[in-house]
Amino acid sequence: MARQKQLSKEKRVAIITLRNEGQSVRKIGKTLKVSPSAVAKTIKRYKETGSHEDRPRKGRPRVTSAVEDKFIRVTSLRNRRLTAAQIRDQVNATQSSSSRHISATTVKRRLCESGLHGRIAARKPLLRTGNKQKRLVWAKEHKEWTLDQWKSVLWSDESKFVIFGSNHRVFVRRRKGERMDSTCLVPTVKHGGGVMVWGCFAGDTVGDLFKIEGILNQHGYHSILQWHAIPSGLRLVGPSFIFQQDNDPKHTSRLCKGYLTKKESDGVLRQMTWPPQSPDLNPIEMVWGELDRRVKAKGPTSAKHLWELLQDCWKTISGDYLLKLIKRMPRVCEAVIKAKGGYFEEPRIQALLKKLAYCDKVHNFP
Repeated sequence: MARQKQLSKEKRVAIITLRNEGQSVRKIGKTLKVSPSAVAKTIKRYKETGSHEDRPRKGRPRVTSAVEDKFIRVTSLRNRRLTAAQIRDQVNATQSSSSRHISATTVKRRLCESGLHGRIAARKPLLRTGNKQKRLVWAKEHKEWTLDQWKSVLWSDESKFVIFGSNHRVFVRRRKGERMDSTCLVPTVKHGGGVMVWGCFAGDTVGDLFKIEGILNQHGYHSILQWHAIPSGLRLVGPSFIFQQDNDPKHTSRLCKGYLTKKESDGVLRQMTWPPQSPDLNPIEMVWGELDRRVKAKGPTSAKHLWELLQDCWKTISGDYLLKLIKRMPRVCEAVIKAKGGYFEEPRIQALLKKLAYCDKVHNFP
């Protein structure tokens, strides 16, 4: 049965006024279009309290105790992927058959009260302790680099682009500031398939963009180094440019490693030691994201059309955008050091860059 709406204060006053005039309960109800029982209860309450105001309400009693509230919070913190229904089942399993069982809605309320809100898990490569240590070493070695040093780096990587992207979302429950907590992430690994490209950039200019046919092995990557990577580095930076690549097996193969070492001894380039599982440190990952958004906006209809759009959009990436990515690198190093080699949140770096840009504008104001 639906809960009836309570009488307004005006109707309560009218009921008491008519009652004082000597009218019966039934007549008052008919006049005000209120049930006789509601009229009788209003008169009775007025006699008891002498007021037309609502009585103080305590609200519905909590169905969970402080111990159960703590159990719900701790259970969620131990496994961030548990749903409210799963936690509810664990709580109810600890109660006797005569006890009142709680609902999933109650669990959600208790979790929200504890600051644990359901969110889509961020996808990040799996970082082990050794990976974090190497990331920390890299960040400390490069935190004092100047802008000119960062501009002398040729950033490179492969990326896959698809016509129709997929979005496999995983929900976790986390508190504010825990987006990059390892327990709230979905570890990712590289995989092949689709339309693959290799690309690079240095400073404020993009280098070559090369389409990879089939599966890229060490011989194919060796060819990319010969005909695209080194020519791009010499064209964009000049001799002794710093070459960055990740630790993919084909990159570190004996063939490619020996080739790069030979070029390094000839003074053509210098190799940057790169920490494993660290695509978030490579600014070209953000270039790939920007390129993907521009291509998707044009609506590719086939693999051939997709490649044509990739080439066109690659040429339109502005120097200002690339320089912005380079200028953020010192802040990236600081963020990695602060996280002790762990993950960092990009929005915080962008906010810091805006703050620094504002300070520079104020100090340089004539």
